Amino acid sequence: MSDLEPTLESLRFSLLPARQDDLPAILRLEAEGFGPDERWSERSWSGELLGEGRTVLLARGAQPAGVIALSTVGEVADLHRVVVAPAYRRQGLALRMVRAGLLAVRHLGARVVMLEVMFTNLPAIALYQRLGFEQVRVRRDYYGPGRDALILRLYDLETWPDRFVEAVRATEADLQAERSGIPQETELSHEGGRPPTPPAGFQSLALPEPGACPEGGRPPTPPAGVRSLALPEPGAGEAR
Repeated sequence: MSDLEPTLESLRFSLLPARQDDLPAILRLEAEGFGPDERWSERSWSGELLGEGRTVLLARGAQPAGVIALSTVGEVADLHRVVVAPAYRRQGLALRMVRAGLLAVRHLGARVVMLEVMFTNLPAIALYQRLGFEQVRVRRDYYGPGRDALILRLYDLETWPDRFVEAVRATEADLQAERSGIPQETELSHEGGRPPTPPAGFQSLALPEPGACPEGGRPPTPPAGVRSLALPEPGAGEAR
């Protein structure tokens, strides 16, 4: 297997730009991947497909299996959405889509990529860390009361492909562990439920449970090796 491909299973799918007539298939992926309160609307996805500076890639096989959406303005890109159908999870497809999305916005001139992720979504946070993303701030109650978002940034996208080779090797070890029977209850997403407790030695950027810190206090310092640039006081993050 090539160092630049997550798994052989994910190679069954072609990652191609989505078209407007793919909207029904994308909405089916949303319905399969998210609960009613978390799904993007038809209007939101139409905006992604038709908006200026948008990159939407659809994983196509016998049927659509996943979709990723990003936007690019100047040298800054935002990763808006990653959806993988439940039947095709734990096969490295999310990793492959994120990789393809990063390469696409790099080609458009992006040098920095931003994203929001639910602070309890440890599998997604771990994946983004391995791809080189770093935490820059917290947005309190971004997904609702007590549901904070971590704002992550990938710097120096121009040199990122060389760094990604090592990231894939690390991710392949996790995929092998999954195939060996270690349970994984959640898949990469920007919103959703609580993931399982991470294995021993896992370095997470996640914040403590709401209320675990004194009001107005800061969460604990991230563990050694995790680079966090800022953890602002509640309410200090920028609105989005």
